[in-house]
Amino acid sequence: MIVSRVLLAFLFSQQLYEEVPKASQPIRDKLWQQMDAFSNRAQADPEALRRLLKNRMGYPPPMMKAQGVLRLEKTGEDSVATYYRSYLTVADGMEAYGLYIVPKKPAAKRAPLVISQHGGGGTPEMATYNGGTNYHDQVRGAVERGYVVYAPHTVMHPFRDRDNGTLIPATVRKDLDVKLRAAGTSLAAVEVYKISLALDELLKRPEIDPKRVAMIGLSYGGYYSLYAAAVEPRIKVVVASCSVRNEEPLSDAKMEGRLLDLAPADVAGLVAPRPLQIQTGVDDKSSPIDQARIAAKRAEAFYEKAGAAQRFAFEEFAGGHEFRGNIVWPFLKKWL
Repeated sequence: MIVSRVLLAFLFSQQLYEEVPKASQPIRDKLWQQMDAFSNRAQADPEALRRLLKNRMGYPPPMMKAQGVLRLEKTGEDSVATYYRSYLTVADGMEAYGLYIVPKKPAAKRAPLVISQHGGGGTPEMATYNGGTNYHDQVRGAVERGYVVYAPHTVMHPFRDRDNGTLIPATVRKDLDVKLRAAGTSLAAVEVYKISLALDELLKRPEIDPKRVAMIGLSYGGYYSLYAAAVEPRIKVVVASCSVRNEEPLSDAKMEGRLLDLAPADVAGLVAPRPLQIQTGVDDKSSPIDQARIAAKRAEAFYEKAGAAQRFAFEEFAGGHEFRGNIVWPFLKKWL
């Protein structure tokens, strides 16, 4: 204690140089401006944002690659198209499944491919069943316009299976996402990569123009459309119906198996400058219109920065949580 007092007395007797904290304020202000400008430049780099998305979702997932060739099983046909079930082994003991539909009157000798993604609680077949329910013409409308359609399966707790009994647990998406994230990937990464691996095979088919690929989806399907296009450059045109809300990433919703590794507007921005349509019903309870408007405005800013504002469209319609083909088909015709 005596030594410390002696030391303090000695130090004060030396009249050591001092600066008040505010002496560096102009420097600190300048350094903040430099850092802010740097972060703005970094944020403006879409590839940096794309790397962030891939990192957060764990993309590509480990242990996945196409094994063998695409297997098509014809299930039926009508005056409009021929229908197949599509299978591709993408990992040991796991397949990518979907409906593959070839129109009787294709748009061209090699027609565009439209990936049509079902939403929460749905199945690929729901969009062809009983008038398409709230999907309406999401599948049949594309086929009638001469597009080849691939409707991939995404793991859900299907609505109609609940009435008849299903082995799939109600918490399937949460359970799978928790396990896959513990393995360094995610449910979203696995599902999206299954689509990418299927594309590797589908685009070899003689009826498809490999340079003309679109992806459309309702609800969860809209999210998947954005995610798939964000990491898959072969998807040239995107439509997200009733799915884009003003949400922040990495919330508790992620643990429910929802796709929220980035804010939806940021994922939408990663589609730029490729054409993107976001559509939402003004009475949609799942994707409230006021939230959709905010998110769409944020997404549109990416297109403006890319000099492609004319390729972005936000469409509101009188209705609820449903797909509106009358808005989509002119957009695809223009850009696909």
